[in-house]
Amino acid sequence: MSGQIAYALHVLLAFAAVGFLIVPGIYLETVAHTGDVPFIRKSYQMMSFHGKIGGPLLLLVLPVGIWAALAWGIPLTMGWLVAAYVAWTLIVALGLGYHSRRELRIGALATASSDAAPSPELAAAIADPLAWPLNFVSLALWIFVIWDMVARAF
Repeated sequence: MSGQIAYALHVLLAFAAVGFLIVPGIYLETVAHTGDVPFIRKSYQMMSFHGKIGGPLLLLVLPVGIWAALAWGIPLTMGWLVAAYVAWTLIVALGLGYHSRRELRIGALATASSDAAPSPELAAAIADPLAWPLNFVSLALWIFVIWDMVARAF
């Protein structure tokens, strides 16, 4: 029974983390590229909570997943689990090290920008050349870890 509870909680936490991190992240990235400063400002203020909820949920996914594996007698050194640990670590690192900082920066610059047009600083933050490659890497990691948890291919 403990394994079933741990597994259900692991899946629930993972889905909630996706819902709180990926969906709002894509929304905010799309909003930023509209160049509509009042819309950017309002959206970033409205969605500023998503990482404060999604981040802790994501941090809980790993220990609860380990609990589930232990409860079911799955060795923690299985290839698919090791791959998941690495992908999870990279997702957390990119989220804390880049995505959350980008959102905070764009939100702050939108607050300081006039309504007429993005300030040069806001325009530069939106046009950050690292944004699309790191968004793609993050999305690929999320897709990989979900596939890895379902397929358990190695």
